[in-house]
Amino acid sequence: MDNRFKVIEIVDLIIRLFLIGLLLAWCFLLIRPFIGIVLWGIILAIAIFPLFLWLKNLFGGRGKLAGVILTLLGVGVIVGPVSIIATIFVNNAQTFADSLASGSLAVPPPPEGIETWPVIGERINRIWELASVNLASVLGKFKPQLEALTKNLLFLAANIGVVLLKFIISIIIAGILVMNAEKLNSRIRQVFLRITPKQGQEFLQLATGTIRGVTRGIIGVSALQSLLIGIGLLLGGIPFAGLLTLLCLVLTIIQIGPGLVVFPAIIFAWSTMGKLTALLFTLWMVPCTLVDNILKPILMSKGLPVPTIVILIGVLGGTLVHGILGLFIGPVVLSLGYELLVAWVNQDLQPNTD
Repeated sequence: MDNRFKVIEIVDLIIRLFLIGLLLAWCFLLIRPFIGIVLWGIILAIAIFPLFLWLKNLFGGRGKLAGVILTLLGVGVIVGPVSIIATIFVNNAQTFADSLASGSLAVPPPPEGIETWPVIGERINRIWELASVNLASVLGKFKPQLEALTKNLLFLAANIGVVLLKFIISIIIAGILVMNAEKLNSRIRQVFLRITPKQGQEFLQLATGTIRGVTRGIIGVSALQSLLIGIGLLLGGIPFAGLLTLLCLVLTIIQIGPGLVVFPAIIFAWSTMGKLTALLFTLWMVPCTLVDNILKPILMSKGLPVPTIVILIGVLGGTLVHGILGLFIGPVVLSLGYELLVAWVNQDLQPNTD
């Protein structure tokens, strides 16, 4: 009889575990489409919380008013300049795809006078002329890769409205979270203490600092810098301004910098525009290219918190998993995981003084 009761208890336990696992899996499937949106909202809330506190004190302790203002400002940025650049990006992607499909994508020959520029004129003229003559043959060698790139660009362009809506929802979630920060902070602290009672508070502070450092010092600066550069490209009438702005965003996040886009754009401006227009374009683009050298030391007093390779992997992996939203989520989450892992390893190696 004892063996029979043990078998029944084991069967009951298996059934309970199966039902619990089934319920958890079902819940995960239901929330899976919203994980990226909610995660980015949480990251934003942690990043902007000091600004929220400053506004709250400015408005005499009215937290809801401060949260609403921050939310409206964020939504305004998405609906305003970001949506304009996104619209240009959609048109650029379609034009690029049509030109590539028809074989009409070409680089015009360099205008007269470039070779007379001091120091770099002859080299630029030679490279430009070579590109204008041999572009078709060069593109032909990379036709499969370019076709795949075109499909991805068209897919992103077709879903750009959904992407902007996700950003808006994330901003609203962030606004709600910061307005209820006190209650949520105690809950999160309890979770960390349950996971690791001895280092829970330390790990929570490390996680908060890492998220704020990467979000404001890398993601925030990159987004602001790319937005300013994109405005300059649009006003300057540079071809494929939307695509170039997206490229600037990627280059700045992975710490290469926007120079690969900005300097050719400046050369193009001086080659095709009037001197005054080209001068004004240059006076706008050069400070926008260098602005990160001023903002990053302010927002990241201790420098880059993680190796650049971690940021790069986070960008690539996040984009593959969450699409364009993952471009922002990936580096933050992977940096957080890296910092917590390093802290855990270092803590484990410390000698026991008890």
